[in-house]
Amino acid sequence: MSKSRIYLSPPNVDSSENRAALQALESGWIAPVGPALDQFEQELSQHFKKKVLLLNSGTSALHLSLILAGIKPGDYVLTSAMTFAACANVIRYQQGIPILVDSESQTWNMDPELLDSYLRGSKIKPKAVILTHLYGVPARLTEIKKITENYEIILIEDAAEALGSTYDTVPVGSVGDFGILSFNGNKIVTTSGGGALICDEDNYHKALHLATQANRGTQEYDHDLIGYNYRMSNILAGIGLSQFEKLDAFAKRKYEINGTYRERLARYFQFPASQKSASSNYWLTTALIESNIKPSDLIGWLEKQDIESRRLWKPLHLHKAYQRFKFVGEGVCVDLFEQGICLPSGSGLTEAEQERVIAAIEKFFLS
Repeated sequence: MSKSRIYLSPPNVDSSENRAALQALESGWIAPVGPALDQFEQELSQHFKKKVLLLNSGTSALHLSLILAGIKPGDYVLTSAMTFAACANVIRYQQGIPILVDSESQTWNMDPELLDSYLRGSKIKPKAVILTHLYGVPARLTEIKKITENYEIILIEDAAEALGSTYDTVPVGSVGDFGILSFNGNKIVTTSGGGALICDEDNYHKALHLATQANRGTQEYDHDLIGYNYRMSNILAGIGLSQFEKLDAFAKRKYEINGTYRERLARYFQFPASQKSASSNYWLTTALIESNIKPSDLIGWLEKQDIESRRLWKPLHLHKAYQRFKFVGEGVCVDLFEQGICLPSGSGLTEAEQERVIAAIEKFFLS
């Protein structure tokens, strides 16, 4: 990495992660089993007050949640239109049919009113809803949870971007039937690559079986189901343990970064609203630019200053792979995409670096 370049959300690591990885190596447990893996699962389970299964990616966790939810070919699954493509991809893994639900304009997450009106007027009975907490900002969870309960639909919380965020003081990811975490390199807590499934005790054991190739554990290899190689390694879990100890400090710094952007750039940007009952980890600070300015122009300008920024997630119904699937809404997420930008938000961003970002943005608007 260039020392002068300011990245969007780089990993924040120091010598403690080096020691954790080395300790895991020296223990001899380098396969997807070992003491660091057990301890990291225990600490996450205490945090969420549910069982947590460590896996090799958030996508693996999403996939297993759909299998456990009983999604079969032809089943319908609702998901946020504005989210990472994995939320729709896993539905297709199961040969399910995604229905893409628009955003609401305040938190930018799935619109509960749209969800409810679609379910009331549709002859289709979806089996599950995948709800993303976008950029760490909690969705309107009470309303959506009530809707899914009313229609007896399984709720899967995609909290891949939201570790450390809460709703009514409860960690998001633990409210639905299943929750998903990601420990990718750009997340608030990273294991370089990895993820987790949050669930109850019974589903934990079912998911563990599936994630370890569904081997029945006899002296011979004997697989009773189609399984997957989805388990996290002990080495990565060691890194995760070191990172997880710093979650509160990372979240505090991201809160400060977000607050500084909001205070200093309010004349140029509109920021997503937060709910009184919710607390965001502010994984990325996102904002909407004045409608007469293209995000790509500002992104290009910042790139010339060696500052990385990014567009918001492109709504899934605009992707070539998902244009044929039903989109529910008026296109709020499209407006967000056309005006939105993600600003450098890594927990290691220094005050001097953030001043450099702000100065570059001000110069863009004043030039």
